[in-house]
Amino acid sequence: MTGNFDHRALSTSPYWQVGLVLVVGLALVTSLGLYYFAALGVTVITLLYMLCVLWAAYFLRFADALFTAVIAVLLINFCFIEPRYTFGIASLQSWVVLIVFAILAITVNQAMQQLKQQRQQAQQAALQSSFFQSLAELLSIQNSIEGLLEAACQHVHTVFGWQVGVVQLPDSGGLTWLAGTPVASLQASSVQWAQDYQRAIGAGTADWPELGACLLPFGAGQSEVLVVVGHASADLHFLRLLTHQCAQATIKLRQQIALAQAARDASEADFKKTLLTALSHDMRTPLTAILGAANVLADGDIALAPAQATQLLQSIQAEASYLTQATENILTLVKLEAGSSSLHLDWASPQEIMQHVAQRYLQRTPAVRLQMTLPELGAQEVLFKADAVLVAHALANLIDNALQWREQGSTIELALSLEASSLGLSVRNHGPGFPPGFAISAFESGKPAAAGVRGFGLGLSIVQTVMQLHGGQIEIGSSADQRTEVRLLLPFVYAADLIKADT
Repeated sequence: MTGNFDHRALSTSPYWQVGLVLVVGLALVTSLGLYYFAALGVTVITLLYMLCVLWAAYFLRFADALFTAVIAVLLINFCFIEPRYTFGIASLQSWVVLIVFAILAITVNQAMQQLKQQRQQAQQAALQSSFFQSLAELLSIQNSIEGLLEAACQHVHTVFGWQVGVVQLPDSGGLTWLAGTPVASLQASSVQWAQDYQRAIGAGTADWPELGACLLPFGAGQSEVLVVVGHASADLHFLRLLTHQCAQATIKLRQQIALAQAARDASEADFKKTLLTALSHDMRTPLTAILGAANVLADGDIALAPAQATQLLQSIQAEASYLTQATENILTLVKLEAGSSSLHLDWASPQEIMQHVAQRYLQRTPAVRLQMTLPELGAQEVLFKADAVLVAHALANLIDNALQWREQGSTIELALSLEASSLGLSVRNHGPGFPPGFAISAFESGKPAAAGVRGFGLGLSIVQTVMQLHGGQIEIGSSADQRTEVRLLLPFVYAADLIKADT
């Protein structure tokens, strides 16, 4: 690469200005030498001319610097070597001075040119590295193939001013431009040739050099071809590096998209399996019980005692209540599958949610023995940001679980507690508790239920997912009075602090 960073070169002055300074310098040295010849002598004057040669070697091309050295030798010979004002050389000493000056000038010129070339290469490598790093950062944030290719083309155009595009040759024929500016003169046959032979062709290459653009295929297994126009200052190696980086970024993004799609497909499959298992496992049994009890009650040929009829009605009521909770669990499962985007977050009062949930159980027939415990907060009302419907449903699941496993006739306690950074919503009951090392695994309803145990197996896993979506935690253990306790821990604020922040 020889000139793609010329706009950042060390020398920002026009070339003719550098040459003019050199001419003025030679004239000035010659004038000073002629005027102060007696005081300076040939040696000092020769050193001053050497400075002019160094200037030329640093700022000009090698040929120009070499020409400057020749002019300096001629000026020294003509103006300061005896006999003066002729090109003759009278003494061996004069010959030595001129020859040594000429050798030094040429040597210094070559060394300076090499140093300048190495410095330009180092600067060029640093600028290329900076460019590729900025391009990598830009491509890493793209989330679509089209956006990635368009971003790459735009970035190259912004930095270098080249017209860049990405073209594809589908099986149906014709060119499809995926990104960048289309090149009207580009033929499908040239793109096909570059793809078939996996070689760069066009301007700057040995193949098809008459093309007005350079075509670089992304690589084996990829159908994209990078098209670059106006790249006369860039070498082929740089363009290949550019194409390779775009190709690798494209491959990586395609893999990420494929993995994300596979994860979504697997999640959807698991969700469908969970839902179907739940429907087939627990909705059939209560529906069968309701239908059987209703048929017995409706059959006029069966004589039922009042106690038996009441028992059948209570069975229908219990099974219908169970189906209601089961339906709510399924609807909640569908909502949770949508993730945080389905949440309706707002500031809510934990006391109001608890009272709403408790009221539902106290209004049942027969009423559930439920006790609600609230701390003394005084005027310091607490709030937390939540989807109140989901949090209420999580509490209901915990209460239903406690009712299933409590000791007969014991009371369920629903309690609120405050800690330094979180509030706790607890459900406590007297019962066998959870086995040691028990852990909630989200959505494991596909596992068969234990004999004699009803329920979807979704209750606790739904509670855990609700807590995850709200940034909270769930704790399972025992309370101070050895009762089984499940606590929901959620971040909270004091209402007074929230009002101050808004004002």
